[in-house]
Amino acid sequence: MNILIASDSKVLLDEEITAILKNSTNKIVYNYNDTDLKDILDEAGYISMFNEMKYIIVKNANIFCKEKENSLNTELLLKYLNNPNSNTTLIFTTYEAPDKRKTIFKKWQQLAIYKELKAPTGYDLINATKKLIMKKGYQILDNDIKYITNTCLNNYDLIVNEINKFDLLFKKNTMITLDVLKDLISPNVKDNQFKFIDAVIMKDMKLAFNLLEDLKSLKVESIQLINLLAREYRLMIMVDLLTTKNYNPEKIKQELKLMDWQYQKIIKNKALYHLDDLKDYLLALTKLDYEIKAGLKDKWLGFESFLLEVFEY
Repeated sequence: MNILIASDSKVLLDEEITAILKNSTNKIVYNYNDTDLKDILDEAGYISMFNEMKYIIVKNANIFCKEKENSLNTELLLKYLNNPNSNTTLIFTTYEAPDKRKTIFKKWQQLAIYKELKAPTGYDLINATKKLIMKKGYQILDNDIKYITNTCLNNYDLIVNEINKFDLLFKKNTMITLDVLKDLISPNVKDNQFKFIDAVIMKDMKLAFNLLEDLKSLKVESIQLINLLAREYRLMIMVDLLTTKNYNPEKIKQELKLMDWQYQKIIKNKALYHLDDLKDYLLALTKLDYEIKAGLKDKWLGFESFLLEVFEY
């Protein structure tokens, strides 16, 4: 079985993959940007000694998106699709909508499965938020649900992340009041800065620019955001470098003074990027920082131009 999943929500994408795997641990995860497609398809074609189902997950499957068509990769994938290994479930994922005009996408729809998972919006988002809270065993008034969605900027993934905190703080059947929510999910400057950085790292352009407008209104300086973003890129580069030097996770966390959750987050984010791109982004931000301080570029136009280049890529 071959599946392409496109989603604007990491939560929905992860849930779908979990449902497909059905608790199987026989899986291999690749990043399309860091791996030759031939190697991925060779692995997909190998037959297990015990005929056990194997799952291969390929993240950031840009072959289906707006990047220039690679005729060799297209040919390789089409060849596999015409004669797939029945004991392999090949799953391509992308946060970017596929380019439905591309030959490879059209052929995929003919020979394999395509799923598009869109995060709920509007009333559906409020309803989904309420269902999630009730499913977890908590009570809440309908009007208070709107505080959650509004404070999380109507972003489904952020909402799920905040609701998951309930299990750490409350007993089942607790009434989650507005006062409690205001203490737990406060729309302060620091929170919005970190949400903005996360949105940029995840290449969620809509959320990032919504947050950026909020931060502007709160008088946050672009230089501060540039430094925070540069720090994230730098940490991803350093983790990659230390990993190639065979440092174990504990040693890496010690060297970079990272908490466990910070390390895990960096590992997850690093999988979305090619190392060369991270170096280019860091260099571009260093140059932008100098140009803004030297008065050579407008502090917001320069930063927004950088962001557009990141999202376009």
